[in-house]
Amino acid sequence: MRNYIELTDIFPDRIEMNRYIVDKFILTDYQLEEIKNQWHPKRFEKYGDSLIVGKEYVILYDKSQSKVMMTNNEFEMITNQKFIDNAKGDVIIFGLGIGLILYPLLQDDDIKSITIIEVDKDLIDEAFPIILNSDTKSKLSIINCDAFQYEDDKKYDTIYFDIWPLINEEAFKEMKVLSERFSKNLNEGGWMDSWCSEEESY
Repeated sequence: MRNYIELTDIFPDRIEMNRYIVDKFILTDYQLEEIKNQWHPKRFEKYGDSLIVGKEYVILYDKSQSKVMMTNNEFEMITNQKFIDNAKGDVIIFGLGIGLILYPLLQDDDIKSITIIEVDKDLIDEAFPIILNSDTKSKLSIINCDAFQYEDDKKYDTIYFDIWPLINEEAFKEMKVLSERFSKNLNEGGWMDSWCSEEESY
């Protein structure tokens, strides 16, 4: 089982971009109650107890839509664990975020290369260089493109789609589209999945 690293040790206190902010916050009881009100009751019942009041987290916030895109909280780690345990060989990931799922792979000799497809140039310019500092084995490369427009003839051992801030019916439809679109890029015996593909849509 591969392990996550503490992103609060990696990222500076705040990065402000045209569209996004990467920031740090300490989870309070009030914020936990807000999360409870925002999440579906079944999702909070399943994951709410894993969130730690008083712990510092890193957050990626979309200013244009006034919403959280992702954090390094326990919900994100639990629901991405299947990917970081199954990843192997040449890996392609759609969605950069704050690099939560990249760090467990960087020092693993089973991972030959990691290609990231990211639509937002700001994230590539501001967040990716921070992640790249930990790429001591030169495995990472990044391409600025939309997941639904990207074309590639290369074969990969692992394909992972992680482009959704929320999991809903629309996300599940897009998961199916992407899986069908990139099935030709998966090596025989390879592994392909999407973030929260086994979760219920609430």
